[in-house]
Amino acid sequence: MPISDILTLAKSTLPAVQTLLDDATANLREKVVADGRVSGALLEQHQDAAHALSWLATYSQALHQMAAWADRLNSDGKLGKMEQLILQIAFGEYLSQIAGGIPMSQGEIARLQDFGLTMPDTPEIATLMAEGNTSKA
Repeated sequence: MPISDILTLAKSTLPAVQTLLDDATANLREKVVADGRVSGALLEQHQDAAHALSWLATYSQALHQMAAWADRLNSDGKLGKMEQLILQIAFGEYLSQIAGGIPMSQGEIARLQDFGLTMPDTPEIATLMAEGNTSKA
C-alpha cells in the first residue's frame, strides 16, 4: 500500500536534496578552483570527491525526474497504485543511499560526510527512508 499522498511527500524532499547537491558542489569548487579556474592538478588530487559529486548529482536528478514523471501521470489521471509504489520505493531507496552512502563501485562509496555534510533531519525524509522501500511496499 502506498504511503498516503506519496507524490506531495516525495516532492517535499526535493529542495533538501538540491541543497545537499549545491553545498557539495560548493565544497568541491573550493578544493579544485585556483585563480578563478578549475585546476587540472587539483581536480586530479580530489578526483574521489569529483566522482562522488557526480553520483550525488545523478541521484538528485533521478529523484527530480521521478517526481516529474509522477506529476505528469497525476495530471493525466493515471497515477495508480503501482506508479505510486514505484515512486515511493525509488525515493525511499535513493534517500537512504544518499544518507548512508551511494555505492559508486564495489569498493567506493560516496558519503555526505566526505563533503562535510549531513542528511537534513526532516519528517518527510525520515518517513520515506523508514517506510519507502520496505517489504510492505
